[in-house]
Amino acid sequence: MPKPINENDVAARITPQSIHWRDTAALMHWQDLKGTVDAARSLVLAVDEQCRAVESDSDLSPEGRARRRVEIAQKAMADFAAFKPLAKAESSVAKALSIFESKMTSLPKKPDHVADVMLAQEIRAHVAKQSSPANYVLSHLSDPAIVGAVLNAPGYLTGLANTDLVVIRERAASSLHPEETKRIKEASEALEATRQGIEAAKRMILERCDARHDRDNVIRSKQAPISPLTRPAVAAE
Repeated sequence: MPKPINENDVAARITPQSIHWRDTAALMHWQDLKGTVDAARSLVLAVDEQCRAVESDSDLSPEGRARRRVEIAQKAMADFAAFKPLAKAESSVAKALSIFESKMTSLPKKPDHVADVMLAQEIRAHVAKQSSPANYVLSHLSDPAIVGAVLNAPGYLTGLANTDLVVIRERAASSLHPEETKRIKEASEALEATRQGIEAAKRMILERCDARHDRDNVIRSKQAPISPLTRPAVAAE
């Protein structure tokens, strides 16, 4: 008989890192991410409860229990196929990332005072003398004077190719906006962890229902015959 599942099991296997996520009502995407993890865990526990009821039903034969567990797995996998909490979290994270990225567009502007213009020219001349102008600028991204002088002028004045300027612009945005960069990284990693948690939940459901998800997209009992067309599509964890 398949091993029952408890709350410790789902907490350990379905996005366990969520316990360390930000806990603030001011950031909706974190609420939605946590809500998705909680919903996935609840669905797995509900499957376990249904399986326990089937397995304790003395009126069912072993074949009948196996058939009912497969039906439970099919219903749960269908729920995950159109999992609204995940869709909501993905939309929420996308909006948050857009907001964070919009705050990272302000790079040093082109100087408009004579003294600043002359300083920018001297900086570009200094950068151009370096053995690797690109590496020099990348090692000084925290200096807005150097970043501004390079990005607000043609690359040939500093010996930089257009591809170098693209890299410098992207990394400068991250360097000059560390808080936004950190939040983007955290949210992106959390969303990926949530998606991986959903996949872990699916595996747990198949294990609990003693079932397999075959390549023809049909869920069958593990006791069902295997053919070239019905090899398991989901690897064991």
